[in-house]
Amino acid sequence: MKASVASLYESQFAERVDSLIWDEFVKPWLFERLQTARDNGAQRYLDFACGTGRILKVGHNVFGNAQGIDISESMLSYAKQRVPAAHLHCLDVTRDDNSANEIGAFDCVTMFRFLRNAEPELRRDVLHWLAKHMNKNALLVVNNHGNTTSMLGFIQKLAFWLPDDERNLLSRQQTFDLLTEAGFSVESWDGYRILPSLFGRPILGRRLQTWAERSCRRLGLARFGGELVIVARRN
Repeated sequence: MKASVASLYESQFAERVDSLIWDEFVKPWLFERLQTARDNGAQRYLDFACGTGRILKVGHNVFGNAQGIDISESMLSYAKQRVPAAHLHCLDVTRDDNSANEIGAFDCVTMFRFLRNAEPELRRDVLHWLAKHMNKNALLVVNNHGNTTSMLGFIQKLAFWLPDDERNLLSRQQTFDLLTEAGFSVESWDGYRILPSLFGRPILGRRLQTWAERSCRRLGLARFGGELVIVARRN
């Protein structure tokens, strides 16, 4: 992967409805959850599949230190620019557990935009690896950005012309089951990106779509969000 791919990923993200949902909803939600974890004694923080460091930066701002793992050197290079003080590891944990063991165990882990993108076997392997490298009662915050019970999920299930990885969706219960199987207990969840988008962009414009998303949430429609954010505890 060329270094420019990470920059392209960031520029595309900025134009999509995902950016709106992150800035207006998920980022403040995540910051609050990580602060609570820190206030309750969590110290060692990891962002798994950290990519360009968007989540990693939030974790670093809360904990004052952060570690990130990703298999892409170009993504890690971008993350290093975003969070210079973070300790980053280019590592495939399913193939090099010896190196991963040297990193130690964590009190709080985030993992965003991974479960939906990964193949079923890889999802299970990574969740079991995380459970193995987290302290008892450690907090895991994950997202599922391909919720089947959403307008996005409905459209993509009908879109037979899309490649398999584009239709690799997960229901809320399937996500819960994966976490439970790996040794986690789900504590809470929330849903965002309720309204549909047009080719990934907000159909109402950024300001109006933000207002409409808030209105949908007040009406109790979070379960139909295309993106679920889940808080789980290591048993």
